[in-house]
Amino acid sequence: MHHTLRTAAAVIAAGMVLGLAACSTSGDPAPAGPASATGDPVAGGDATIILGVEAVRGLDPALLFNLTPSGDANRMAAIYDVLFWSDASTGEVHGQLGDSLEPDVDGTVWTMSLHPDIVFTDGTPLDAAAVVANYERIQDPATASPLAGLLEGATFAVVDETTLTIELTEPNLQFDKIVATSFTHIGSPTAMAEDPDYANNPVGAGPFVLEEWVRDDHMTLVRNPDYFQEGLPYLDSITFTPLRDPTQRINTVQTGAAHAAVPGSELAFKQAATDAGLALTTAPAGGGPVLMFNTQTAPFNDLRARQAVQLALNIDELTSVVDPGSSAPDSLYGPESAFHPGDSIFVEHDAEAAQALFSELAADGNPVSFTVTMPQSGFFTRTAEYLQSRLAQYDDVTVQIETLDNATLDERVFRKQDYQMSAQIVPVTDPEPNLAKLLQTGGQTNYMGFSDPELDAALDSGRASVDEKERTAAYATVEEIVVAQVPILPIRNQESFTVHAKSLHGLTLHGDGSLLYDRLWLNAE
Repeated sequence: MHHTLRTAAAVIAAGMVLGLAACSTSGDPAPAGPASATGDPVAGGDATIILGVEAVRGLDPALLFNLTPSGDANRMAAIYDVLFWSDASTGEVHGQLGDSLEPDVDGTVWTMSLHPDIVFTDGTPLDAAAVVANYERIQDPATASPLAGLLEGATFAVVDETTLTIELTEPNLQFDKIVATSFTHIGSPTAMAEDPDYANNPVGAGPFVLEEWVRDDHMTLVRNPDYFQEGLPYLDSITFTPLRDPTQRINTVQTGAAHAAVPGSELAFKQAATDAGLALTTAPAGGGPVLMFNTQTAPFNDLRARQAVQLALNIDELTSVVDPGSSAPDSLYGPESAFHPGDSIFVEHDAEAAQALFSELAADGNPVSFTVTMPQSGFFTRTAEYLQSRLAQYDDVTVQIETLDNATLDERVFRKQDYQMSAQIVPVTDPEPNLAKLLQTGGQTNYMGFSDPELDAALDSGRASVDEKERTAAYATVEEIVVAQVPILPIRNQESFTVHAKSLHGLTLHGDGSLLYDRLWLNAE
């Protein structure tokens, strides 16, 4: 195994900023990140990892979206592994099951190569035909995949056993980032065809195999003896346990009953974990939690209502109250991002201007009254309470709070867009793919129903180029439109992290902050 080598086929100049490097990925799986390097890995051992929620929708790669580290993403990575993965800090794409992913000159045709002799745990091959079968299944309307829009019009061709091509309808030199985040888990086509309950009996080619799943209690995975990397994984088994309360998750690791936990949304738990003598593996990224305005329904189908809330809230104060120790965003892009504008263009708190808009709407017969719909977690609940208390200081605006369990929230907010204001966490290590999915007309996570042709054009321009200046200009336009049209309101900078015992090593965060499971190992007893 050697280090992953990322080579741009078209333009990657030496010394280019990592966040802008794009286009092609090649090489063998990368080694564990530096945060895990403590002695030589040891084979054996059973690890328990605490997650926030149960996999309420099952684990079918075609039917999942908005994968979160505290939810489905960690389970998926252990069972399916990843074709390619993006570094949670830099967005850089690396190979895993996949060996290389190369574009043609304009990014219309991508060629994917796989490592040879990979087999699913049902004994069938994970080859080019299997990847194509997975992608065509996503496109099939009968599957009703939420990912279908990302592959709309794409065609696939098997070149040989380990090589396939993907032809897109439009140039996209950032398509490798989409593959690494949305199309990286490949299931056995045979198992999918034969098992009508496949989502609850997933078959992958990952480092672990599902042995037992007792919903709302535990999921036990055992080592895959036929994993494609000889000698890996190191661990004998992984047990995932859902536990809703993030404090209890940390306490469970502290007591030694578990080896790692994903605390979820609140960065304040970093300090709690440190105080408890635990280790942290972190990945600062851009983006973060955003308030979502449903632009298709009152009151937020009126731009003035969205602008009034934008002006009424003091985001610095909100951040310090809701998640002490975290920082308020001053851009869609993180402080270290090459796309950060330097001088913030975010609108500053202006109570007088906010009141003027609230009063104007009331005078028009449209006083602002809405419900903020949030998950039942401390961070989001406190955010809703902050909104209600601060907006109560204004005339002509009323706020109700609704908290929902994850299954109901998924159905109401994410599937039916039956809400007025809600929230989601959107890491933006690179604008592609998460920012595009969030803001593009019809985007996968555009639950706001927002549409702006100029913004769509800027996103298209950003993904069609690897030129640093062109991409920076495109994403500056995106930010200007978001600030002016307010489909979302960022409320905190993002940092992915996993809390773990000091005996657990090999933690590498990818995507939105989930782990790679082939490289985890425990100190010998």
